[in-house]
Amino acid sequence: MKEKSRNAKGEGSFYDNPSGTVTHRKSVGFKADGKRKILSVTAASKSACIRKMKEKEKEWNRVKAASGISEKDTVLDLCNRHLKYQINNGDLKAKSIDRRECTIENQIGGYDLATMQIRSVTSVDIEKHITQLMKEASVGESSITKTLDLLNAAFDWSVRRGDLTVNPVAAVKPDLVKKLKKLSAKAANEADVAVLSDDEVRCFEAEALTEENGCVKYAGGYYCLLLLYTGMRTGEMIALRWRDWQDGYLVIEKSVSMAKNREKKSEDENNFVPVEGSTKNQKARIIQLTDEANLILGKIRAMQGNCGEDDYITPTRSGRVNTASNLEHRMKVIMRNAGLGDIKGGLHIFRKTFATRMYESGARVEVIAAYIGDLESTTRKYYIAIRTKVSTGGEVRQVVNLPVKKE
Repeated sequence: MKEKSRNAKGEGSFYDNPSGTVTHRKSVGFKADGKRKILSVTAASKSACIRKMKEKEKEWNRVKAASGISEKDTVLDLCNRHLKYQINNGDLKAKSIDRRECTIENQIGGYDLATMQIRSVTSVDIEKHITQLMKEASVGESSITKTLDLLNAAFDWSVRRGDLTVNPVAAVKPDLVKKLKKLSAKAANEADVAVLSDDEVRCFEAEALTEENGCVKYAGGYYCLLLLYTGMRTGEMIALRWRDWQDGYLVIEKSVSMAKNREKKSEDENNFVPVEGSTKNQKARIIQLTDEANLILGKIRAMQGNCGEDDYITPTRSGRVNTASNLEHRMKVIMRNAGLGDIKGGLHIFRKTFATRMYESGARVEVIAAYIGDLESTTRKYYIAIRTKVSTGGEVRQVVNLPVKKE
């Protein structure tokens, strides 16, 4: 058994090994993940251990200085450094990296807070910055909330590392969150969740299924209907291959999104590239399809003609992997031609409409959440519309109807 003794200066411990050597262990601060950093050396004697420890500690301090916070570092420096740590640590998907970069650039960079030295930032400065963003009509609640979360995470990270002793965001975040919620307060005639009414669904279906000279008018129309009939996310649908459609079931375990091409070597290469990864929240699942969904999948397969099991279900006309922006454009054209040009909400409105229809049919929220691959709390808040469009006297209103008793 090793014999343990403390360093005479109270810095670390020595262990006498059975082999006659000595091991010296010493805590020298914190790593980037907030865990304590322990250095260890082994030598023939305690004095030799101390010499080796000084060299190792010197190297550790050099590495930490290169990645740590200096007196001159600003809030912008901290946010970028924290993002770099997350990237190197594999904490973020490619799309999330892009979003955080945009938040740092648009909601932090260019403001007074960005140039403030980190050690001088107080809770008052954080509150002032968020309040300033709230006053700007061009910045929505979601963007401001992301900014607040990003700042909180960055400062919290610096505290865990031991670079700072206090996170100035923590004290004011609860009150700021309450203020942000007021920005999304709904008026009496505003929808709680934007969905398509039954009449609007019928209009869209009729236009999306239109044929010209015996051919499909909108290839993207079938893809939009697949979203409407399954409640999938657009990225999940784009990642589907024909092998995922099995006997009336659909295997959803991948998602494709467009992310910045960080390995671009020439001007000829695209600025953005498709990236395939796991589904959001890692909610992979196998769903049983409705007759409508199976029918539209059959139409898509017939439209494509010869296709292999590894081919994408919803490619572009050239056979390449599709993109959400391309499908969004196709959707707007169909909406406009169907007389629904004033409908807002993008492709996500199909997912919300599907979830709301399930709820109105009597499905429990936890079942809906499992089917669309989301959290119950998120499904209840963002995907189920309680207010319904009602037309009275030529005016469309959002009302809460009396509950219908389920037999």
